[in-house]
Amino acid sequence: MGSLAAMKAQIWLTGFEPFGHHAENPSQQLVERLLNTTRTHHFVEATVHALGSVSVEMTFSGMILSVDEAGSRQSVEHLTDIDAVVHVGLHENTEKVQLEMSASNENHFRIADNSGRQISRASIIESGDSQLHTTVARDIIESAFSSNDDVIISDDCGRFVCNETYYRTLHSINAQEFQSRGRELPAIFVHIPSFNHVSAEVQLEILCELCAHIVMAL
Repeated sequence: MGSLAAMKAQIWLTGFEPFGHHAENPSQQLVERLLNTTRTHHFVEATVHALGSVSVEMTFSGMILSVDEAGSRQSVEHLTDIDAVVHVGLHENTEKVQLEMSASNENHFRIADNSGRQISRASIIESGDSQLHTTVARDIIESAFSSNDDVIISDDCGRFVCNETYYRTLHSINAQEFQSRGRELPAIFVHIPSFNHVSAEVQLEILCELCAHIVMAL
């Protein structure tokens, strides 16, 4: 079988500004390297998606979110005319890239966010489900990264603004039936470690590969 034409995809990508005691936020640094760029990822082996050599040309738009309620709401205004949503945030206590499979309908902040909120055990959306799952096929993600020692699959996105942002995005996709190419709009949250644990270059490669697998599964 010959090579297939490159698939084109629009990715909505977000990171976060610094928060707490952090003077910088690696998610902001990583995402800013991709925003307003176009990158091509090549699949050169048979995959779960297709056979032969295929490419995905991904154009990244998005923003750096504030670490507060306003930031958690910003992406729900940008869920049309895109092929996937990928939120990226810093996890202070991880040493690997965590691909988050679900978001919980609860805010329970260990520290105040950047607006001064420090909420304990409160629903994000009163009428919402207690938990929402990624709209990306879990088996695709597990297959793609099963042999990558820098990546783990996680079922706990925490209870801070990262989780709040993820939950609001998934709730909006569900409630408003946002789609891409005939299926539910794919959305996932990625928690990243500091660059001391996994270098920025390696994390950038993982993020681009993740986006490519997501859109190839459409």
